[in-house]
Amino acid sequence: MKRSSSSGFTLVEVLVAVVALMIVIGSIYGAFRTANMSVSRAEERVDVFQTARVLLAQINAELCSAYQPSGQEESALVGEDTQGSETGSQYDKLTFLTTARRSASRSDPAGDVCKVSYTVETTSDDEPMGLFVQEDFQPGLSSPDARREPVRLSDRVIAFNCKYLDPDSDEWRNDWTQQTKLPKAVRVELSLKPEREGAKPITVASTANLMIDSGPGAETAIGEEEEDAGQ
Repeated sequence: MKRSSSSGFTLVEVLVAVVALMIVIGSIYGAFRTANMSVSRAEERVDVFQTARVLLAQINAELCSAYQPSGQEESALVGEDTQGSETGSQYDKLTFLTTARRSASRSDPAGDVCKVSYTVETTSDDEPMGLFVQEDFQPGLSSPDARREPVRLSDRVIAFNCKYLDPDSDEWRNDWTQQTKLPKAVRVELSLKPEREGAKPITVASTANLMIDSGPGAETAIGEEEEDAGQ
């Protein structure tokens, strides 16, 4: 009697084929996941930078229109240098008069000059809650109780650091208090945290010229100081 030859696969061959298929599928999935994460992080970075640029553009426009009343013996711009007690982050406070601020609410009294204050508010545990701005459209007339409540501009801002260029010494100062004139320029630095948990903060800075003798259309430079979206 003649034995018929087997035309099927052995168990070992099937297992080898399954393992090889799993390796190929795993490689494809890994490449797809890496590409997807890269796209997500790129979009995340673009979103953070866009937020930072909008905030810096607003602050710079108002700084370039900083107003110093004639005859006033003190600077209309005050910069307080404040460091977080535990985190070491800067929570500076920048207050000045500007002619470029326009209220978003029509119910607010209109005025040519507005007093604005920018700072990072924190919780009782010294956790940053974001960048806030407070407006006073009747500086010198309205009582402190009549001023508008601070408005949060972005909850992503975790640090706010300012430096001031002294027009006499041409040196940068960490604060601007008890001064008789406006600084020559103000450098504003924002640190923003992406929404993704574990992502490292991204720091963006800009410099605005304030001096009137700098000429019309004072230069404003917005640049990236440090960018790290984390792993």
